Amino acid sequence: MLQFLLLAFVIGTAVVLIGARNSDPKITKVTSQLAPTSAARLSNQYQKTKTATIFLHGYNGGASSTNYLIKHAEKSGAAQKALVVHVYKNGVMAFKGYWHQSLKNPMIQVIFQDNHATQKAQIYWLHQVLVQLKSRYGVDRYNAVGHSLGANDIVNQALKYGHDHRVPTLNKIVTIGGPFDGLTGYLNAETERQVRQMTAKPIRFTSHFAAMLKQRQNFPNNVKMLNVIGDTNDGFNNDGYVGVASARSIGYVLKHKLATYKEQFYSGSTAAHCALNQNPRVAKAMISFLW
Repeated sequence: MLQFLLLAFVIGTAVVLIGARNSDPKITKVTSQLAPTSAARLSNQYQKTKTATIFLHGYNGGASSTNYLIKHAEKSGAAQKALVVHVYKNGVMAFKGYWHQSLKNPMIQVIFQDNHATQKAQIYWLHQVLVQLKSRYGVDRYNAVGHSLGANDIVNQALKYGHDHRVPTLNKIVTIGGPFDGLTGYLNAETERQVRQMTAKPIRFTSHFAAMLKQRQNFPNNVKMLNVIGDTNDGFNNDGYVGVASARSIGYVLKHKLATYKEQFYSGSTAAHCALNQNPRVAKAMISFLW
């Protein structure tokens, strides 16, 4: 079963990192379905701003990929869920929920109906979501939280459209289990301690990683990043899918570009790829970093 899942992930990753399929839909219509409600009362221990925070799932993911993190932020009184953005296969982008420009620490959950789409398509969709958030809802600054390939989408959107004034200004990023250099280093013979002491520069560049390097000058200035990395401690330095070295490699891509960069490691069964985004310690670290 594990071999089957790994094979599916490898195939899925290969598909996503290749250019868009002919069937990848463009956004053809934007709808807004808002309901009046009261703004949540946030805890005074957190900084309150109008900066929105978007949450993005990874390959084969959906709402369940980010629900735990969002609910944890709500329960702690750090932020409030405001919008859910659905991008449908038919090209419709639907904004649902509650919005007022005076909202503090609003959270926005982004869901791609085609969660097996190519990364080129996902980056385009994310960019269009950000354009709409600024033009339609007046969002000027945003944070981003991405799990798995959602982390790649967030970084690559900023690399490709970093100077596009139609999107809000990127403030902070939390990446969780991001396979930034693909599946390289998946079976690493070194100990985790040795890998953590090594430079973030990969031993081998995937074509996708090399393309990211070429675009790094486009990345916006003054962005802060928290990079969450998992290791199941099975002796191979990976979280069950993504190698520690691959997850760390974004530190090399964005070297000298970020205002601050912090890596946070988690080990054991709760650090597995599909458990990191359900881990209370990760949620706590995310909240502390963002708010």
